[in-house]
Amino acid sequence: MQRVPRRRHDPEAPSLTRRSFIATAAAAGLGLATYSATFARHEFEITHRTIPIRNLPDAFQGFRIVQMSDIHLEEYTEAYFLERMVAQVNALQPDLVLITGDFVSRGPWPLSVAWKAAGTAAEILSTLKAPQRFGILGNHDVGVGAEHVIRPLEAHGTPILVDSYTPIQRGGDVFWLCGADDAGTRKPDLNYAIPAGPRAPVLFMCHEPDYVDKVVLHPRFPLIDLMLSGHSHGGQIRLPYIGPLILPPMGQKYVEGIFYFDHMQLYVNRGIGTVGLPFRLNCPAELTHFTLASA
Repeated sequence: MQRVPRRRHDPEAPSLTRRSFIATAAAAGLGLATYSATFARHEFEITHRTIPIRNLPDAFQGFRIVQMSDIHLEEYTEAYFLERMVAQVNALQPDLVLITGDFVSRGPWPLSVAWKAAGTAAEILSTLKAPQRFGILGNHDVGVGAEHVIRPLEAHGTPILVDSYTPIQRGGDVFWLCGADDAGTRKPDLNYAIPAGPRAPVLFMCHEPDYVDKVVLHPRFPLIDLMLSGHSHGGQIRLPYIGPLILPPMGQKYVEGIFYFDHMQLYVNRGIGTVGLPFRLNCPAELTHFTLASA
């Protein structure tokens, strides 16, 4: 009868297995971080939406708007990536470009870095070919000093609306474009941001989407047809069955996409840049291409 050799227990085997598991997990984590920072952070989507607007004048049927948001130059968005986004916007040939705040980042670097970045952003955005473009402030813009962001942008042809509004005209027809002050760091005054008797559609920009809960309580809410926001970055990192991991204050309730409040629509753009960490995962950067149509 042949004897079967007994397998000897190797006391080192368990520790080797643990070390192998730890090394494999670390390598996987490093690989995922590299992918999120290098590749996923530079992926983007162009979202196309038709927006029904009450009493839209005939001249604005098919009027096209591109929304950009949360550029965060140059922490962590590189100038070349913003140039790439501008080229994509120009290829869409919109009638109007709207930029819903956070041109720069209030980060660990000296404020002078953000001030210089604001000038770089202004120069790059000046190459947008749309007939008109406007922006609003975000919390990071206010954090580094609003005047240091507004001054170079307006000098390069990007007006910033701060609790103010302006007519967008086409022939004899008009709609009103409105912009709030930053709701995360200051207190917008909708009595200044929204015209009292517009007699035309009203498009309203506010950086923080969760501010909509205050907008709907304001007496001028019935006048607003569309609200555009950013700020949330869509969460930046989205995991299956878990959802977004990184959500800022006032960007935690309405995270991305379209929401409805009676007659008013809110659209939350995922933005171009990142903040906190230079990572995106399952949450690509976004340009939103809107086409206006009669409701």
